[in-house]
Amino acid sequence: MSHVLFEIRDNAALLTLNNPDKRNMLTLEVCSEIVRYVKQAEEHPEVKALIVTGSGRAFCAGGQLSDLIPDQEILESIYSGFLSIANCKLPTIAAVNGAAVGAGFNMAVGCDVRIVTEKARFEPRFFGLGLHPGGGNTWMLRQLVNWNTAAGMLLFSQSLSGREAVEKGLAWKCVDDEDLVADAFEFTANIRDLPKELLLRTKQTLRTAGGTNSHKEMLEIETAAQVWSINQPYARDSIAAMIKKISGRS
Repeated sequence: MSHVLFEIRDNAALLTLNNPDKRNMLTLEVCSEIVRYVKQAEEHPEVKALIVTGSGRAFCAGGQLSDLIPDQEILESIYSGFLSIANCKLPTIAAVNGAAVGAGFNMAVGCDVRIVTEKARFEPRFFGLGLHPGGGNTWMLRQLVNWNTAAGMLLFSQSLSGREAVEKGLAWKCVDDEDLVADAFEFTANIRDLPKELLLRTKQTLRTAGGTNSHKEMLEIETAAQVWSINQPYARDSIAAMIKKISGRS
């Protein structure tokens, strides 16, 4: 049985961690498979988004404890799985069905959007093992939530349920268990027909915006990117269709 499942439908790739008996833990082999599948999704011309979820009752229970040794190379191998998702060029969704612990928490917060169920649980749990947060967790979490929430989770080892995550701005919405993956696919409906390059460029611009406080810098970057998009056939056709539609109303 493969511990990572991968399928493509409706212009989106679905990556499912599939070791429910071990709560979908991230072994080195699993991380290697994740890296391979993320690359496959990025390179597929029809894939516009990546959805990540877990089978069974957990989203991901984190890394294998026996791999947690003071060796930077080993730690980076454990990081490779969730970092390939965090660094994915495609828009990404974490469909969080249960506990997201440690490196699994990193995987969830590394996605662009989180859709959760009431059974979802965001658990940093680094202090429970005497560990400093790793894998860029402090930076990723601070990009998503305010100081109060980040400090509560990382400095005071507090976890959040699915509903609490929505209330604190960590997740987009909370849905019924049986609807989770379907809702994640539905979330991508508005972008299925868009040119892939437009999505990739917009995500890159959004990331750049998160690293600067300069409105002028982002104005220049966005203007150049918007000029590029206006020159593309999709935009030309869409603008012409809208002009025609408006003219028909007058």
